[in-house]
Amino acid sequence: MKRYLFAALVLATGSAHALGCEYERNIDVDVVLAGSEKLTVVAAAGELHISGRTGITEARAHGRVCVSEEKWLDEAKLDTEGGRGARVAVVLPDHGGWKLFGSHYAYMDLTIEVPEGTALDVQDSSGDIGIDNVGPLTVHDSSGNIDIDHAGPLSIRDSSGDIDIDDVKGDITVEDSSGYIDVHGVDGNVTVVSDSSGDIRGSDIQGGVLVQKDSSGNIRFIDVRDDFVVERDSSGDVAAEDIGGDFRVLSKGSGRISSKGVSGKVETPENR
Repeated sequence: MKRYLFAALVLATGSAHALGCEYERNIDVDVVLAGSEKLTVVAAAGELHISGRTGITEARAHGRVCVSEEKWLDEAKLDTEGGRGARVAVVLPDHGGWKLFGSHYAYMDLTIEVPEGTALDVQDSSGDIGIDNVGPLTVHDSSGNIDIDHAGPLSIRDSSGDIDIDDVKGDITVEDSSGYIDVHGVDGNVTVVSDSSGDIRGSDIQGGVLVQKDSSGNIRFIDVRDDFVVERDSSGDVAAEDIGGDFRVLSKGSGRISSKGVSGKVETPENR
């Protein structure tokens, strides 16, 4: 969780005003999870961090509200619901689109502790996301970096920002517009539905890798147990190393293709 830890250090050491926080207050809420299949989290402008913890049975949410106008402090809140429809949602003053910094702003940095292995559905509009030690996870993010460490099966749809994924128990599906994708330690298959720009890298994949569509940026995977397949790549290099199954590149624009240590067949547009 490198990016989140850096952000946390800045928050801990920097002054509130230097971070664009003229007025602030804290909100603490517990959410009962008994009877729920998953926890839905709806975040807004601001950082989001969710951690799975042993020894707790409820979700513990802490929000740090920062606004440029004191009168907006009481308008920012956390809407919550417990039980089957367990939910935590950030509500900010409705005075237009917010930015994290500037002369006119409102945002909430949100930290949530949940029981280890909790299933999550996360929706976020802007700001970095850090999530660790949870169960099945779905993330829809508009902007900001995403850092996932120790999770169950994972689905990510991201518009912009880098994606770091480590130690996932199950399959991964990623749909990304811009920013690099870095995947390490997956006990399942990796599917990149689409990636518009940025490198795609991965290692220690216990299933197969499928890149359906990539527009630009390099693609490199090392130590894949099953097949590594790139269906369509417009530009950038494609490299494969230590692949347990086949390595296939079905359609390629510009850029080199290289492979080393492939146990199965190697198929590229040049040798078909």
